[in-house]
Amino acid sequence: MTHPTFIGIGAQKCASTWIYDLLADHPDVALSPHKEIDFFSYHYGHGLQWYENNFNGAGDCIAVGEISPSYFHEPGVPQRAHRHYPDVKLIVSLRNPIKRAISNHVHEIRIGHLTGDDLSLEKGLQNNPMYVEQGRYAKHLERWLACFPKEQILILLFEDIVSNRADTAKRLYRFLGIDENHLPCALDSRSNPSYVNRYSGLEVFRRGLRKVVRRIGLDLAWDFAAKIGVRQLYKRVNKVSGEAIIPEPQDATLQQLMAEFNDDISRLESILSRDLSMWR
Repeated sequence: MTHPTFIGIGAQKCASTWIYDLLADHPDVALSPHKEIDFFSYHYGHGLQWYENNFNGAGDCIAVGEISPSYFHEPGVPQRAHRHYPDVKLIVSLRNPIKRAISNHVHEIRIGHLTGDDLSLEKGLQNNPMYVEQGRYAKHLERWLACFPKEQILILLFEDIVSNRADTAKRLYRFLGIDENHLPCALDSRSNPSYVNRYSGLEVFRRGLRKVVRRIGLDLAWDFAAKIGVRQLYKRVNKVSGEAIIPEPQDATLQQLMAEFNDDISRLESILSRDLSMWR
């Protein structure tokens, strides 16, 4: 069986899908068929053989791996990963923790974990303490650094990706020891855009219809409908920017979040040897 040479560990809502797309495009990389295997976090009981079967098609690729953002904040994951793959390279992506929390909030609304008339960030913070916990980057990174040497961990910032995608791609490729001059098709794409459903019932109907179509073997008809514009029409009718549907966060909420994150940001600055005043 083939074992991973790298693992993308998160954090969630910090451009991990863009990184996955960047790696999937590279001829020297073999990725798991699906992003977010979540083996070390949620499916460890499936066993190592189940995990490594995800890399059976790696062939002669130089870099083999997967990306599961749940790994970053789950307490037991660093020890589990190190137990099996002490030499594996780790990829971490981070962003302003308040913006990450807001993106997390949009995601929870989109997938239906938070519904009702009050879709404010304030309501989301009351409903889900992980909005804040996942943004304590130094706390979680220190746990990884206790198991893995710093030179095995590449830490990327969302802000650097936005300002210079090409340079970030080169850094990523260089870290994995693959051709850094490869120009990926996904370089300037916006992966996993943030949206919510205007009519949740319509989305439930679409998903149910998709399952029926797949079950009776009419995938070609579904694909044809997409090609002639039905998918785009559906998006125009039922998809709306997440930020557009959520009320503007209260200043007091933002100040409280900054107070929550301030000490952790200072510790992260020490780890990265970098000024993060842009987050403040």
